[in-house]
Amino acid sequence: MDLLAALLQGASFLAFAAALCRPAAGRLAAGIGVAAALFCVAYGIGGPTERELVCTHGVVAYEGMALEPALVHVPTETVRAAGVLWPLPYAAFALVWSALLWRRRTFRSPWLLPLLLGWSALAAWLCMQKLAAPAEVVQPAGLERFLWPAGLAMALRLAAQAPRFLPLLLQIAIGTAALRLPAALFSKLASDQHLGTGLDVSAIVDIVHPITRQQFQPRLESGSFEQQFWLIWAEHVLVIPAFHLMSFAGIAFAVWLMHKHADTPP
Repeated sequence: MDLLAALLQGASFLAFAAALCRPAAGRLAAGIGVAAALFCVAYGIGGPTERELVCTHGVVAYEGMALEPALVHVPTETVRAAGVLWPLPYAAFALVWSALLWRRRTFRSPWLLPLLLGWSALAAWLCMQKLAAPAEVVQPAGLERFLWPAGLAMALRLAAQAPRFLPLLLQIAIGTAALRLPAALFSKLASDQHLGTGLDVSAIVDIVHPITRQQFQPRLESGSFEQQFWLIWAEHVLVIPAFHLMSFAGIAFAVWLMHKHADTPP
C-alpha cells in the first residue's frame, strides 16, 4: 500500500506537468490527481493509527568499513504522528492543482505555473515528512519525483516560445536553479534551527570530497560555511540543477527545432 501511494503520487506529478504543456490533458491530469488524493486519504484513515518516520538525507560517504564511497542515507530526524494526518498536505496540493487544470486554461508565462507546481509540491513534501508519511512516499528520489517533471514542463514551455536556442538554454538554466532555490533556502534554515526533515543537514559531517574522493580532512564542522556549501548550496544550486539542465536541454532542443520548422514556410 505504501508503494502504491508513492506510485500514484508520482503519476500525479507527471500528469500535472504534462497538463501544463498540453492544456487539453488537464481533465485527465485532474482525474489522476483526485484519484491519488482520495486513495491516500482513505489509506491514512484505514492504516495504522500512529506512524513513525526516520527522515534521511543522502550523501556520498564511506559506510562502515567500506573501501569505496557510496550513497549513504544519513538519519536526520525521527517523527511520530497520527496515521490519518500524513495524506492531508498532499490531498490539499492535488485538489488545488486538479481544480486549476480542470479548466484547461492556457497561461502565457512559461515560468509561472511550473515554478508554482514545483514549489507547492516541495511544501507538501516537507509537511508530509513532519506528519510521518510512509518512507516510500517521501524518501526514494526525494525532491526529484516532482522537481524534475516541473522543470521539464518549464523547459518545454520555454522551447515552444523561444526564437533562438542560446537564450532558451540560458532561460532553462535560470529556471532550473530557481525551481530548486526554495529547497536550498529551507535547508539552510532547517540546518541552522534544527527543524528536521530530510533537508536538515546539521548532523552530517562525514562526507566525501567530490574531487579527491576522500573524506574531508579536517572533518567538517556542523554549521560551518564549508559544510553548508557542499551539502546545501553546491547540491541544490549547482550540481543537481546542472544534471537536470543536461537532460532538459536535449529535450528542449528537439522541441525547439520542431516548432522552428513548423513556423518555417515550405
